[in-house]
Amino acid sequence: MAISVRLAKPEEAPLVLKLMLAAFAEYDGVLQVPSGALSETVYDVLEHMAHGGAVLAFDGETPVGSGRFERRADCIYIGRLSVPPEYRGQGIGSAMMDALEGIGRADGFAEALLGVRTAIPRNIELYRRRGYEIVATYPHPRGTELIVDMVKKL
Repeated sequence: MAISVRLAKPEEAPLVLKLMLAAFAEYDGVLQVPSGALSETVYDVLEHMAHGGAVLAFDGETPVGSGRFERRADCIYIGRLSVPPEYRGQGIGSAMMDALEGIGRADGFAEALLGVRTAIPRNIELYRRRGYEIVATYPHPRGTELIVDMVKKL
């Protein structure tokens, strides 16, 4: 597998959405508060991309992952990291995180921030292994599930 990661173009928003929906499908009906990712549209993806951007991961010509980012006042926010189940465990998520963190560094940010639901502990552990630390815990705005904010120094 030869993974490459690049910035997504606005016209690739449907592909970013397709990969995200494939990756987040496992959470449908599982989380106490349904993931907002599952109700997003291409328009929503384009709106988010306008505040930062998105990356796409490829194995050769095959799209295998996507992720989004926002440039905030003091950090880069990374969200919707998405690798469909059939492509997991092959370093795709790590390659996209490397690229996203690299964008943050190139933009002069000292930190990368992301949010993870405590109901998905494997994702918290994934980010801990990458050097992220929990800096805040708070209830989901639409329910009682907890979210942790995790930060990594870039």
